[in-house]
Amino acid sequence: MNGLPAKDDQAGWRVLFDELNPRVRGYLYRLLPDAADAEEIATEAFATAWRTSERFTGGNVSTWIFGIAINLARNRRRSWLRRLARFTGLTPDIPEGAVEDNADVDERAALVKAAVQRLPEGLREPLILTAYSGLSHQEAGEALGLTAKAVERRVASARDRLRLDLLASSA
Repeated sequence: MNGLPAKDDQAGWRVLFDELNPRVRGYLYRLLPDAADAEEIATEAFATAWRTSERFTGGNVSTWIFGIAINLARNRRRSWLRRLARFTGLTPDIPEGAVEDNADVDERAALVKAAVQRLPEGLREPLILTAYSGLSHQEAGEALGLTAKAVERRVASARDRLRLDLLASSA
């Protein structure tokens, strides 16, 4: 889709949602440990895009919506960690993005997903946006507020860490 539909163009927003939602949802499935959160945040990203469409300054619509989804996911994670700390009185000591086991995923895919979840957020997000969601380094950089070169370096670093992690787990 080229450009953002007018706020009152329901058909245009439906087309935008139908085209981008699978990619945004797929990105969030890999970023977040809970599939229900991923679904909810994907939908919320499009609702936020519609509600704040006057803030869109042009450029790539998908990059803008991915940026909204990234910010919503970060906010959800921070909120969850604050609630956990408030209820337990402790700062949570959990791995970055703990992974749920999915019976429908083979063992190798589960190992890769776990390894991706263990990556620091600064490496995980660019990797998922480029390798899984199909964004270019430039588009991922725009969504994350980084240069294309920074995304390229972070993706290379993420791949190196994944390779080492997977080799260690198979030994």
